[in-house]
Amino acid sequence: MRQNRQKERLKVEQMLQRDNGQDIKLARAVAKFSDYCDEIESIFKESSTKSSGESRLQSAIIYIQNGETASALRRLIPLDVRKQAGMFFTSTEIAEKVAKRLSPLLKTGVDIFDPACGAGNLLVACCQYLPCGKSFYDTARIWSELMKGCDLFPEFIRAARLRLVITAANRHAKENINLGKINTESLFLGLKIGNAFSLGVAPSKCVVINPPFGYMTAPEDCRWGNGKIQIAGWFMERLLQMASEGQHLVAVLPDVLKSGTRYKRWRDMICSLVSKISIEPAGRFDADTDIDVFIIHLIASGGKKCSTKWPDILPTNKGLTTKVSDYFEIHVGSVVPHRDPIEGESYPYIHARTAVPWQTLERISERRRSIRKVFSPPFVVVHRTSSPSDKHRCVGSIVNESQEVAVENHLIVLLPKDGSLESCRRLLDSLMCPATDKWLNRRIRCRHLTVSALHDLPFYE
Repeated sequence: MRQNRQKERLKVEQMLQRDNGQDIKLARAVAKFSDYCDEIESIFKESSTKSSGESRLQSAIIYIQNGETASALRRLIPLDVRKQAGMFFTSTEIAEKVAKRLSPLLKTGVDIFDPACGAGNLLVACCQYLPCGKSFYDTARIWSELMKGCDLFPEFIRAARLRLVITAANRHAKENINLGKINTESLFLGLKIGNAFSLGVAPSKCVVINPPFGYMTAPEDCRWGNGKIQIAGWFMERLLQMASEGQHLVAVLPDVLKSGTRYKRWRDMICSLVSKISIEPAGRFDADTDIDVFIIHLIASGGKKCSTKWPDILPTNKGLTTKVSDYFEIHVGSVVPHRDPIEGESYPYIHARTAVPWQTLERISERRRSIRKVFSPPFVVVHRTSSPSDKHRCVGSIVNESQEVAVENHLIVLLPKDGSLESCRRLLDSLMCPATDKWLNRRIRCRHLTVSALHDLPFYE
């Protein structure tokens, strides 16, 4: 058995080198995750001894099912490796939200596929809605026929199979099952090692996925982006191109795909490939990952061109007819520190560290030579870096210098169209309003505000 696992690891190393140009360091680092699989198997063996009480086994089941995989991932695989591969295991809370969206279908016994299944968090969550047999072995057989999954790493597939076995056993806890005698390698064979796009997996009625997060260079044939793009966005495009008509796809995606200006063409592309779409903000991915995500539920059109509209989830602004852009011109600060040459005329220079929140700055002592665009006061600057957990999403300062000012690109500049200081003061009052925070938290939950978000922001008075 151990020799077979070593052969599987060697195949993965060769595949990563040949297909993706990645260093075998990645596969060897992930191999450490086998320690977690060994922990599960040791629990299986303990359950077969009389000295192992039922309460201890139940505690172990809870340990295995509820979020311990993410903890094991952080414990066993270095952060730089996880970031390189975009490895983030779905939290129990988010996984359950994904499964609930498909619950009416799952209860009827449809098959389900996770093309990047990791240690099986999404599949385990879906189990609660699948039909069961009269015994553990009946249930394990039924679920084995319904569940498919792929992952590049054999350690993850091994963990997913073990966790599905123990989930099925927990459904039949009264049977007093001897887990140590179960041939786990004969169950859940629909979970395979390899690339979902090249294995030729048969289409399923339902697809669940938490795709890799991170960035990749856009392929030449990418119509919705160039340069560095979100891997998750590319993954979703590939899945929809393969999808059959009526297939349900529920995914956990980074918020930037929902709210980022540069991903509008990606959203348009998604809308053209689906007959129905709904989205649900899901908040922060987990306590250890500073990324906000959303859940998207799609019904594929099977290649038929659609004109589905991207959902509008913004709160209604009853009685409000004006936006910030009605009163202000909005720009990103032009100076790129540590990259722009120090040349040209000298100007007062404001950056994120010197833009004191909610203050009016009339004398800026720091100066910088710049050939970039400068701005004539009075105007408001807003910090681009912003988190939904901040007290205020949109932190502003008024600049009322007597000279033109150079502004760093980590600030957004809002120039009053009437050129008045009073308009700047009114804007600061609007930005401090709780309704502004509520609106922005619905519109954009990634860590940088955008010009388009401020353009559409209601002006609260």
